Amino acid sequence: MASRRKVISKVKALTRHLAKVAAGAKPSATEDAPAWVNHVAVLTGVLAALTGFLTVRSTTLTNEAIYESNQAILSQSQASDAWSEYQANSIKAHIVEMQLLPSSRISAQDRANLTRMDAEIRARQPSSKQTADAQIQQRQEHLASGLKHLQQKDMLGYAGMIAQLGIALASVAALVRKRIAFDAGVAAGVIAIAITAYVFAGDYLMSR
Repeated sequence: MASRRKVISKVKALTRHLAKVAAGAKPSATEDAPAWVNHVAVLTGVLAALTGFLTVRSTTLTNEAIYESNQAILSQSQASDAWSEYQANSIKAHIVEMQLLPSSRISAQDRANLTRMDAEIRARQPSSKQTADAQIQQRQEHLASGLKHLQQKDMLGYAGMIAQLGIALASVAALVRKRIAFDAGVAAGVIAIAITAYVFAGDYLMSR
């Protein structure tokens, strides 16, 4: 009986000793971590900020493309109205000129009035044609601007996807402590920033 108590006492003492050793030997979360791990949070923060900016900019470009499309439709409508007016004046002038044929038996006063009317109608035609041409030109410009905005949106969308990939790689690197994943995340960030810079540089050069 005394022997059993002695064994139990030794087991309890050994258990308490192991517990104390385990508690004292528990490593901290950052113990023996590579130096580059300290940069994971910085990389993640930068890429997250870049992703947020690209999202906002892509939304803005989408709205601008929609606006340009609406303006192109408006310009097309105005061009159609101007061309309709031009054609209507042509028809009116043709009818008046038919009345002015030498074979038509009209008085001198009527002929003078018709001649004046024909001149007024023909005088309005260049203005209508010029308006139609200008509206067609504006339509083409709006369509080109809208297409440019959509292309920029697509490029920034790719940049955003690559930035998100960089965030994922940085997170994996922090978990598995693999430098190659961190380097891949940095490379993804560099590519995303390069695409963004390319889009803005191209937009700046086109606007000059």
